[in-house]
Amino acid sequence: MAELSRRGLLTGSWRGGAAAFRPPWSGDEHHFLLECLRCNDCLPVCETRILRRGQGGYPEVDFNLGECTFCYACAEACPQKLFSARESSPWEHTLFIGDTCMAYSQVECRSCQDACETQAITFIPSSQGISLPQLNRSACNACGGCISGCPVSALTMRHADAN
Repeated sequence: MAELSRRGLLTGSWRGGAAAFRPPWSGDEHHFLLECLRCNDCLPVCETRILRRGQGGYPEVDFNLGECTFCYACAEACPQKLFSARESSPWEHTLFIGDTCMAYSQVECRSCQDACETQAITFIPSSQGISLPQLNRSACNACGGCISGCPVSALTMRHADAN
C-alpha cells in the first residue's frame, strides 16, 4: 500500500508497487496498517533480525537479511495484539525460482537447497548435464532461508495473491 502523503507524492511511492511483507501472523494488510501503532516493539525481539522499519514506519520482513524461524516473538511483543493465533498459518507467501538461477546457465550451485531446512528445494538431473532446481510448494513454509544465500538473487518471495 502506497503512503498517501506529501513524501509519497514527492518520491513517487503513490504509484504503488510491491506490497511489503509484514511480520508473520499479522493478517490482513489493510487492518494491520490501520491498527499498527508503529511502535516497533516487534523489531528488536526478532531472533533472526529480519524485521526492519519500512515505509511509513510499519514493520516489514526483509528476506535478504535471513529467514523467519516462526518464533512468534514479534506477535507476543505487540501491545495492540494485532497478530493471529500461533496455530493459524503465519502468512500466505510463495517462493519463486527465477530464470537467473545459475543452474539454468549450466553453472552448478545448490546454495538454496543447502539452506532449505524443509528440503523443499531439490535438484533433478537434466539432459543438459546439470541438475535443475525443483520447488515442492507443499513442503515450502516460505521462511525465506534460501533467499539471502543465493549468489544471483534468483529467489524471490511473492504474496500468494500476486501469482
